[in-house]
Amino acid sequence: MFVSRLLMVYRYISLKFIVGVTEGFYGFVLFSLLCGFVLLRCPYIFGVGGFASTLLIFILPLFLSLFLVRGCNVMLFLSSFIPLGTPLWIAPFVCLAETISYVVRPVVLMIRPFLNLSIGAFGGAAIGGMCISLSYWLLVFVVILFLYNVFVALVHWFIISEILSFSVDH
Repeated sequence: MFVSRLLMVYRYISLKFIVGVTEGFYGFVLFSLLCGFVLLRCPYIFGVGGFASTLLIFILPLFLSLFLVRGCNVMLFLSSFIPLGTPLWIAPFVCLAETISYVVRPVVLMIRPFLNLSIGAFGGAAIGGMCISLSYWLLVFVVILFLYNVFVALVHWFIISEILSFSVDH
């Protein structure tokens, strides 16, 4: 059920705004991710399962492609982890620490927005349910919370897009 509403909203947004905004597949994926992050802020439109599948469908293949492309020249890839001027006796440890960081980064980038945005959506839905029986001040608080959560979604989208754009250089 949530997929049909999501597809209707996505088709409307893509027909109206995607022309001229994106540049190829990379821009399309980033724009889709932005729409998913913002749509998750609206309770009952985009569920947690849909958001988790969006993360797995869009973000995981991007990071996996970065791993596989760099496998062509392993020595050059590993040497890019060691900063210039690093003493030779500490270079293997720096390379190991950077490799672990490189492998863990995609997992953290998928779990962190999932937890932050899902908890925000559940909290917004719970507070929104209380607005029916309580005062208008609570409704104002829900609107402010919604705007804050949209800002959080934009920040998560920006972080992922910047990390992916910086990863192109490696």
